[in-house]
Amino acid sequence: MSTTDNRNAPRGRFVTRVVQTLTTGHQLVSLSRRHRKRLPPLHVTLDGRRVHRGPPRSPWLHLCAPDRLAWWIALLFIIGSACFAYGSFGANWPQYLPARMTEGAAINHVFFVGSIFFTAAAWLQLLEAVNGDVADVAILEARAPVNWRWFGWKPHNAGYLASLIQFGGTLLFNLNTGDAMLTGLGWTQEDVLIWTPDMAGSLCFLTASYLALVEIAHGWWSFEPRQVSWWVVILNLMGSVAFQVAAVYGFFPPPPEAGWAWSANLWTLIGALCFFLASYLMIPELFDADATAPSKALSSQQGRAGRGGRLAALPHPIRRGTWSRKRSKR
Repeated sequence: MSTTDNRNAPRGRFVTRVVQTLTTGHQLVSLSRRHRKRLPPLHVTLDGRRVHRGPPRSPWLHLCAPDRLAWWIALLFIIGSACFAYGSFGANWPQYLPARMTEGAAINHVFFVGSIFFTAAAWLQLLEAVNGDVADVAILEARAPVNWRWFGWKPHNAGYLASLIQFGGTLLFNLNTGDAMLTGLGWTQEDVLIWTPDMAGSLCFLTASYLALVEIAHGWWSFEPRQVSWWVVILNLMGSVAFQVAAVYGFFPPPPEAGWAWSANLWTLIGALCFFLASYLMIPELFDADATAPSKALSSQQGRAGRGGRLAALPHPIRRGTWSRKRSKR
């Protein structure tokens, strides 16, 4: 009998893991984010110890994996984050950059290019979520393998919802940064065409970042600083908070205050740096940097088993086949 274990997710809404019990009594635990990144399930013995397959690797020494979708997602997010960091830094501290690259028009173009990279990364991330649903592990081997899907609806998957909402946010940032390149706008037009999609996009990013935390926490919150994936999610959440603050400062009531523009750029820079670091950490993550790190997802599951909790059991082995987008002002 195949079931999914999602009772640690808020109100049981999301499937965040699938557990397979082998004939030996050992368990293979597929976690939602790991499964989406095409990482193997965690092998747990009867006494709760992790079984590590193969010799230890050095995931921090690997930087290139063009055959992995997750690597392209990380790379595109890194480039997009770098563009936003450059644009916000140049707007506030132009004396440290080439003069022609700190003009308002040039900075606005940098922000727009960065938003395109973010949208490309978000689209690939959405495809990754559509085709990497952990609930699909419960499909029996007798069933034909599922073909690659370009679209899908996975409301039970927090990672999918996070990717979908973030993709919508990047589209709003495309509109935001594209409108910022228009000239001759009054303050009302700027707040309608530039600030409104900025605020809406920031709210999307904030919502998506928290859903990503729900996915790895298997609940409302977790504190696992030894997990690389936890740092990826937390840094993204911090970056989303910073972008939300930047969006608030991006609103310019008449007359515009120069101090607000400076603060908006500062918080954009902070958010971009958080996203840049999180995107970099996605590279060692896809090389299984968390293979030996402790996981509360396993310890809480063992506790429920000890109290008679029903774990998911599958009969066969598992087979694996972002921004102060306001017009630049100084």
